[in-house]
Amino acid sequence: MNKQRLTELQIQNSLEKAEVFWLYPGEPKADIPHALLTSDKHSNGYVNVGHVLKEQPEVRMAFAKGIFTALREVWDGRIDRVVGADTSSTDLAGDIAKIIGANHICMLKAENNKSKRQVWSAENTSLHDRETILHVEELITTSSSALQVREGLRCANPGVVVNFVPYLPVIVERSDPDNRVVAMENSKILPLLQLCIRNYEPNFVDCPYCAVGSIAIKPKEGDNWLKLIK
Repeated sequence: MNKQRLTELQIQNSLEKAEVFWLYPGEPKADIPHALLTSDKHSNGYVNVGHVLKEQPEVRMAFAKGIFTALREVWDGRIDRVVGADTSSTDLAGDIAKIIGANHICMLKAENNKSKRQVWSAENTSLHDRETILHVEELITTSSSALQVREGLRCANPGVVVNFVPYLPVIVERSDPDNRVVAMENSKILPLLQLCIRNYEPNFVDCPYCAVGSIAIKPKEGDNWLKLIK
């Protein structure tokens, strides 16, 4: 296995090649559009790591090896199981489990009109006290999905003492630059690539791009991608 750590530039180039990464070039301008996200917020960047992980297994394995190498640079303890949020990080966690020779915990996404949850798959074997779990994610924005993973894991294993690795490796960290997510509980976020992306409310007061006449477009709709990268 190649133990050389992936650089931020290599991660960025892989995402750009897969057409799932874009950053606004320079200051807001009327003739350069900005991104309209699925949340309806506006943004000066777009990244969809989960799509690459699902569609390109060879890239996913390269990222998995990069995460393992980065982790071992700062922590060399025992790892019994590996977990990641469903669905974007499921296969990533599985690849890392194979690299380590650990068990893979599968979580399932449960969603209704009121809430989103990550629940324990019936295919998993029950946890034992003091097992050490490596928690990985493909993307950190607010850490809500990561928290749901841990809540679902504990709910399915009541009374079991769960030990998480003191680092939570992620491929991309794109949390609010003014209020970075630096840790999840007692696990420090360990990103392969950290981005400076800001989201804005969709109006002319809060969004500096709308304020100068820039149009917000959905990055992957129609020929919008070509409009963004031209």
